[in-house]
Amino acid sequence: MRHFNIYALLILLLGLFASCEDEDKVQVPADAVKPVLTAPDGGGTYVLEKVNEEEVFKTFEWSAADFNIPVVEEYSIEVDATGGDFSSYKVIANSITSPYEITVGDFNKAMLAAGFTDGEAHDIILRISANHHLSSETIEMNVTTYFDAEPWTVIGSAVGGWDLENDQYMTYDKDNDVYTITLDMVPGDFKFRAPKKDSDPWKFNYGLSGDSEVIEDAQDVELESGGSNIQTLGGNYTITLDVTNEKFSIVQNSAGDLTNWTDVVLDAVGTGVSADNANASADGSSWNWGNVLLPDNEGKPASNGTTFTWTWTGVVLEAEEGFKLRTLNGEAAPENGISFDVGYAALDVENSTDQVVDKDGNFSVSTKGEYTITLEIDAASGDTKKVTIVEYSAYPAHMYMIGASIGGWTWGENDIEMIPVHSNPHLFWRIVWIEKGVQDAGLKFSEEQAWGKDFGVSGEAVDGVYAKGSDNVPDVYESGYYMVVVNLREETIEITTPSINGIGGVFGDENWNGGIAFTVDNANKVITSPAFTGNGELRMYATALTMTNKDGDLVDWWQAEFIALNDVIEYRGVGDDQERLNVTAGQSISLDFINGTGTLQ
Repeated sequence: MRHFNIYALLILLLGLFASCEDEDKVQVPADAVKPVLTAPDGGGTYVLEKVNEEEVFKTFEWSAADFNIPVVEEYSIEVDATGGDFSSYKVIANSITSPYEITVGDFNKAMLAAGFTDGEAHDIILRISANHHLSSETIEMNVTTYFDAEPWTVIGSAVGGWDLENDQYMTYDKDNDVYTITLDMVPGDFKFRAPKKDSDPWKFNYGLSGDSEVIEDAQDVELESGGSNIQTLGGNYTITLDVTNEKFSIVQNSAGDLTNWTDVVLDAVGTGVSADNANASADGSSWNWGNVLLPDNEGKPASNGTTFTWTWTGVVLEAEEGFKLRTLNGEAAPENGISFDVGYAALDVENSTDQVVDKDGNFSVSTKGEYTITLEIDAASGDTKKVTIVEYSAYPAHMYMIGASIGGWTWGENDIEMIPVHSNPHLFWRIVWIEKGVQDAGLKFSEEQAWGKDFGVSGEAVDGVYAKGSDNVPDVYESGYYMVVVNLREETIEITTPSINGIGGVFGDENWNGGIAFTVDNANKVITSPAFTGNGELRMYATALTMTNKDGDLVDWWQAEFIALNDVIEYRGVGDDQERLNVTAGQSISLDFINGTGTLQ
């Protein structure tokens, strides 16, 4: 059905009239000419749709001549839900004069006050009256009420997920101008959004004004557009959202059934825990086994929804000696009355170093050294426990970038993993498309797909290089491809035009000197090679000013190499030499880094 313009509708309504019965009411001339109404789709139903809360219906005006009656001072707009007899009409706007301006929000809130339910379509009757003395000829309309355009919802993993079907619609309290909801939530994250206010359901959303954190019972918590996720430990909650003042309140009515591991302290214990650790001490528990060592954060976990993680960073482990992880001193934790200990059976073998071995059911390592140990408990999966042990590095194994400039601010949906540089654990790179001028524009980085360890930039870029800091990367880049390099050793972030190069005989580079530059074509969103001058194996790599090793020299080309196999871009990263793509003289390759494809032309 085509949409009837509200402005035109109001103008038509202002021209409608009908005779009045009481003698003291204004009489309408018998020969008055009534306007002829033609529905825009040829039928008898008009569709009234709202755009958003802020826009204003065009100012409309009328005169007594429009009603074919003597001048009256005040008019009203009324709505009827009883089929047109106006026995129980509701006034949308009263004591109005010409010209009159009514906001979308006022109109739709009045519709709600008239008894029309949230987000439902209704057949209604609308009229304009002159001091209620003149009943206009009425017109049927199909109207979708206030909440179809401006519903606010709770959304996130705490209510089942981040998709449209997971939106939990709040109830609007028109007297206090707030939204409320009482609902059950599981441990996880949530935010507020108005998914029907724009074609992009995330265009209008609110999160914490600050870092993501657990909030269980609090009043007037500050929010900001596009802010951080709000974390919950689960249970039944009553939430009040004040959009006007950008704040919310939350009350936990009852706790969830899941185990709360928030303040539970663990330790690592055994002869495998080296006395070389500065904070290690002899085991004084009933176990009386080697040394004990608390994990980071005074032994307490980090939490992300239902997942709780304890980390021992850079712990020294003795070779061929055993150890376990347990609740502190092997006793029940006072927070939940639970005790446990785990050994080799809980090891995530696939993601752990092959230095870890089984020693009589305990953890052990074949080589003495520094390791990072993590124990993860998933409270939503029956408190399952997973242990990962890797050789310690001062730098993280992963790096992610996120931001509206590359798609959005939601972890797990909009973040892009960066590529590690081989043999240089302080370096990560990625070529991305940055879009200029989007709402909440900017970029940030994190070693986790979550807020907490995120960072950005400080100050202005010099030759495309920022100092590492806490600010978002600013929206100063024209839309196009950019090479982004994070150098943790130098604490810099570089954002420059991509430098993609070919090397080897297919480029006529028989001495493998490199530097055969590709062309960045932002108009077509591709980066293309020159035509190959020979047959053979295609080798490609990226480079940038700050892609430097510990000595300050540019890394070797193969340490930032990538290839296109079966039309898919695959990065070498920290892996072994890749398969080869053989090409023919005269061909070229077109690289689409947005979709991750590489196509021979």
